[in-house]
Order: sequence, then C-alpha cells, then structure tokens
Amino acid sequence: MFRNYLKTAIRNLRNNITFTLINTIGLSIALAASFIIVLFVINQLSFNQCHKNKESVYRVINHYIDFKSYMTGTPYVLCETIKEEIPQVSKASNLQNTRSFSIQLQDESINTKRVFGCQSDIFDIFSIPILYGYNNGKLLDDLQAICISESMAKKIFSTSNAVGKEVIATINEKEIAFNVVAVFKDLPKNSTFRPNCLISGLNNIPRMNKHFSTEHAESNWDLDFWTTWIKLADGSNQEEVTKQLKEFESKYLKDKGQKAYSLQKLSDVYLNSEHIQSNDLKGNWNSIKIFIAIAIAIILVALINYVILSTAVSSNRSTEIGIRKTFGAANKQVSLQFLTESLILSVMVLPIAILLMILARPYAENLFETSLPIIPGNMVYYLLAYLFLSIFIGFLAGLYTALGLSRLKVVDILKVKIVQGNKKNFVRSSLIILQLIIFCFFVACAFVINAQYQLAISKNPGFHNKNVLLANVRNRELLKPFLNEVRQHSSVIKAGGAASGLPSYSSATMMFPHQQNKEEKVKVEGFFVDFGFLETMGVELKEGRYFKSNNANDTKSACILNETALKAFGIENAIGNKLETYEIIGVVKDFYLHSFHTEVPPLMIVITENYLSQIAIQYHEESKEALLSYLHASWNKLSPDTKLEVSTVEDLIKQMYASEKNKFTIVSIFAFFTMLIASFGLFGLTLFIARSRTKEIGIRKVLGCSEMDIIYSFVKTNIVFVTIACILSIPITNYAMNIWLKDYALKTDIEWSFYTFTFLIASIVVIITVLTHSYRASKLDPVKSLRYE
Repeated sequence: MFRNYLKTAIRNLRNNITFTLINTIGLSIALAASFIIVLFVINQLSFNQCHKNKESVYRVINHYIDFKSYMTGTPYVLCETIKEEIPQVSKASNLQNTRSFSIQLQDESINTKRVFGCQSDIFDIFSIPILYGYNNGKLLDDLQAICISESMAKKIFSTSNAVGKEVIATINEKEIAFNVVAVFKDLPKNSTFRPNCLISGLNNIPRMNKHFSTEHAESNWDLDFWTTWIKLADGSNQEEVTKQLKEFESKYLKDKGQKAYSLQKLSDVYLNSEHIQSNDLKGNWNSIKIFIAIAIAIILVALINYVILSTAVSSNRSTEIGIRKTFGAANKQVSLQFLTESLILSVMVLPIAILLMILARPYAENLFETSLPIIPGNMVYYLLAYLFLSIFIGFLAGLYTALGLSRLKVVDILKVKIVQGNKKNFVRSSLIILQLIIFCFFVACAFVINAQYQLAISKNPGFHNKNVLLANVRNRELLKPFLNEVRQHSSVIKAGGAASGLPSYSSATMMFPHQQNKEEKVKVEGFFVDFGFLETMGVELKEGRYFKSNNANDTKSACILNETALKAFGIENAIGNKLETYEIIGVVKDFYLHSFHTEVPPLMIVITENYLSQIAIQYHEESKEALLSYLHASWNKLSPDTKLEVSTVEDLIKQMYASEKNKFTIVSIFAFFTMLIASFGLFGLTLFIARSRTKEIGIRKVLGCSEMDIIYSFVKTNIVFVTIACILSIPITNYAMNIWLKDYALKTDIEWSFYTFTFLIASIVVIITVLTHSYRASKLDPVKSLRYE
C-alpha cells in the first residue's frame, strides 16, 4: 500500500514540476536558515553538558548586599575552609586566570591565554580526561608542576606525550621552569572552562600580595578575586551546604551582613548568569528566543508558500481526485496521498538544506559574531533536530491541502466548482498578507535598529568622540616614560593616563553615606585617572577645578564628582565639601562613562597611579598617520619585545555598539530571505492564476480591454495586500521595538518614515514579482485565449 502511495506521489511531483521546483527552493532556503539557528541553539543549550558531574558541581556566588550585586569573586582561603568544615563537599578548587603568562619557545616568547591557577581537585570537579600522566589527586601540589592541553603539547613539543618535559615560562615577570606532569584532552567548545594550562594557584599569590600591599593574600577574607568551585558528595543537599556557608559570614568576615555566599549549579552557569558579574562565558536566553522566533517566522513563510501553491494547482488535480473518488477512494486515502507528497518533498529537500547550511556557516559565524562549531558530541542532536524539523514541516505543509481537497464532493468536482470559491480565495489572500506582515515586520525592525545604532555612534557622549587615540600600556612602569615621550610630539594637543579610557568597559563601585541622612548609603561608580586625562578627553568642568600635578593633596584625598552624584548625595555647595576622607575640588557635567544602554551613574573621579593601563591622546586630525608611526617607534625603544595596541575612540564606540549593527544586519538578511521565499511563492501563484484566467483575459481583450488594464488588475490586488500587511505590522513592530529599546537610556524615536519606506520596499518587490506573468498574460492572442481549456 505504502509503495503505491510513494510511486503516485513521485509521479505527481514530477508532473507538477513548476510547483515542485518553487517549493523546493523555498523550503531549502527556509530549512538552511533554520538549521543554522538550530545549530546555534543546540550549542547554547548544551553548554557544560560535556561534564559528567554537572549536577553535583557548583560555583560559589558572592552577594554584595549593600551594592545589590552578585559576583563570582571569592577569597582564596574559602576553598580550603569549605573542604575542611563542610563534610558534604568532596572536592573543591578555586580558579584564577593568570593574565601575564608567556612560554619560551626557542627564541620566541609566546603569550599564552587561558592559563589558570587552581588546586589538584579541579580534574575531578570538571571531569577533565587525562591522556598522559596519572591523576593521583596531587598533580598541582608542586609550585613547579604544570598540566597542559593536548593542543598546547603539540604546539610546544610537536607531540602529545609531553609528560616529564620542561617548560620555561614567565609568570608575573618571573621566569620559572615548569615540569609537565600531565597532558589532558582539550575540552569541547561548549564548556565554560577550557584551559590551555593549569598550574598551582599559589603561583598567583605573590602578584596579589604586591598589588594589594599585603603579605598573606592566600588567607585574606577581604580579597575576592578567585572563583570557587565545589563538588558535592553523593546524596548531599545543596540547601544544607548553603546554610553552612552562611555560618562563614559571621565566623570569618569582618563586615558582618555585608556579604553572603550561595551556590549556583554548573548546568545553570552559562544561561542563567546575566545578573552575576564575572569574566566567564555567558549565554543569553533572549538571543536564543529571538533566533527561535526568526526561524519560526521563516519556516512559517515557507509553509504558507506551500499551502498557497497547493491550493493554486488544486484545480489541475481536481479531475484526478474526482476519478479516484468515483472508483471508491475514501477521504483518508486521498489525504494520505497529499501528505505523502508533502513529506517526500521535505525529505528530498533535507540534504540540499544541510549543504546550504554548511556553505553558509562561516558567513553566519561572522554575522552572529560567535563560533558555530559542529561539536561531535552534539551530532546526534543535530541530526535528530534536522530530521524532525523536515518531517514536521512536511507534515504541516501538506496537512491543509490534504484535509481540504480530500473532502471535496465528486459532484462538485465534475461540475468544476472547486478552487474558484470565495472561501478559498479568502484563505489564500489571508496567507499572502501574513507573509507580507512578517516581511514588513523585519524591514521596519531593521530601520529602527539602524536608527538606534546611528544615534549611538553619532551622539555626543559628553567627551571627545573623535580625534583621540587610546593606547593600552599594560606595563605600569613604562607608562609614565611613554606618556612623556607622547607629549613631546608636535601633533599631540593633550595626553593623559587612566585605569580605563572612555568609553569604559570596566567598572568599580563604592559606597558613601548621604550628606543629610548618614544612615543612608549612596552607591557611586569610581573612575580612576591620571593628571590631564579629563582635559584630554574634553570632559567639561562645571565648577571648581581639574586635578593639578603640583598639588600633593590631589593625589591623596581629592575627588571630582559629576552632576548626578551631587544630586544623589544631596550636596548643595560642592567645592570644599567632603565625602569621608575625600575633598571635592570640582564638578564635571554628566557624561556617558559606559554606553547609552545605561543611565549616567553617580560618578566619583580620583587620581591613581596603581591602576593606570591606558593613555588617551588628543591629536590634530591631519597628523594621525605620522603620530601612529611615532607612537610605535617610541614604544619599541622602551619595550622591543611587546606590541603596542592603539585604537581610535571612534573605533571603540563602534565596537561598543557592534551588537546593534549586527542585529541590523541579521534582521535585514532574514528580511531578505523572508521576501525571497515569499517572492517565489508569489511568482508561482501569479503563474497559476494567469493560467486559470486565460479565457477571462481573452474575453476582456475582445471587449476592448487594454494590456495595461490587464496588468493593473494583477498588480492592484497585490498592492492592496501590501497596504493591509504594512498597516497590520505597525502595532506588532511598535510593541517589539519598544521592548527592545527599554535596554537603552538614550533611545531613538520610532518614526512614521520607517513604515513609509517599508511599504515602498514591499510594493516594489511585489510589483516586480508579479509583473512578469501579468505582462505575458496581457500579450496573449484573444483567439488562442478563447480556445484555452
């Protein structure tokens, strides 16, 4: 029985070749786009699923109560204390990224990323497979022990088995001879923890001691700069462990009630950490939802195409259905025949869509600004998802046609009373309008997103947003000498250092009592600068003065506030007033420290020498290239082994809003795909309608109707559809874009011109699509048209 359905389905698809080709193209594009999104979604959802112990592994979260913020930073000593005092914890390790780590390879020094200081328990917590060496539970107990990934071993030693070999490395400006004690397998890309090298966490302690002017950072409960991971023993209760962590707050912390520890599951780390401040990889549920919605919209357009074309060609199938029913075919059999055809078409399209997806994947990675790896461990999920999606689409696409045509009565079929009814035309028109609504929505959203991007990069943020260079100088000892060299160049107007330039990607918060109500605390953001930085960046002074290098108090106890901070503290006479030990010497006008996503925070600006890492250079516009050459040459004299990183403030601002630009590109491309798929359907529909109206066109031409009138009759209906679709898309677009714009403190207006341009674009595409067949139909010979059956 099934073989007969299959043979008939293949024959019908071959006989209706135009219908088959148009739907094949539409479904291939829709499925390929959907497969890329499925790849992205599966990779996101599978993060950290590669770890066997994921349900018993937790990260300790530090809640700063006064600051109302959550961070992953915890003290080094917390790890050992947890192991000693909480019996439910079987393994514990803290992690800290070793920022300054380079390996000596022959005559070259290679900066190595993702080098972590930790404890030996890390191998059991994250189930890291060891290829060479033996996990005796003490791999990293020796300060000179190092464990490296397989790829790192091949890079350094050109072999995987590097156990027992020596690695000369510079860590925190100190050269150490490490001994390779184990080589571990590279962790998959869907893991938030993917180290290249692992060393003892004690190697980072001298740097922390020096940085914070202390002697025992490893036992200091106030230094929250390590991420603590634990593994619970079988049968342990998370809530019970959390209660015991609460006891640490009163037992070990100086400021009681200021901090609170809690646990977060490893499986929740990637997609449920938006409220937690950390440097770990983070996913975004909103991105997943947006991409799923886009995939559904594109698939919906392809499904609508199939239904529209199926109903359009149903008149050609009416005789076949009537004859089959006359010979005893039941409604169920006719339905199964149409469903079989639809399923065969969707399965036939599957390999084409996968091929298109593979070809488009590199471009999609650039577009999404994220890696879209085909992870071997997820291969089964990919294939099952792709197969299910194809079959599901095939089933849905054929369902309407199967149910509709199978119920036709034999008498109506033989009297040729199908497909021309008002009900069918209404359904078809509604589906066309729905397609156009989706297209108009994408196009209008693209206009809004682009307007927000243009506003962000062109709006004055309150400081110089052009003709400023920002040079990263990570060696603080060289910053002052380099800054002096910079100031000597004739094209430099002003120059000054800062911990982080403008716009800033980092943040530091502090708490001070309110001026009138001392019990009330005000949260302010700290901004650390050197002399001359504010003047260089053009931050406008409202009252008071800037910092002066010849004033000794400015380095120790002076601060400058912004206007928002004055309001927050309730300060009326600012100059000379004090915030605890800081004297207010100036007030600057509000400027956007970060991006336009956030409001201008209460800001306290102070002088520092310990955290300087960036130099801002204001220059004459015409001398940029000469200045860049001078900067690199001057830096090479001071530090020939390192490269100077220089960016323009314009580039940094564009990078800050790169996601908006990408969203505009993504939405525009999907709008193009939506219209492309819809255009194929509209093209095919016009073809079939033109054929069905052949005799009507002949009669109209005999009665004196002109060719332009006939073309107009085709175009008019579709322009009406576009108008209705544009009107209906307006409230949907407004709703969606207003939700999206809530993330911005400074937002663009949704203008009516966006919808006007959307209508014009949709109209032009639709007119071009239907014009070909309507023009050919208008040129038909009336005599031949009247003979047409």
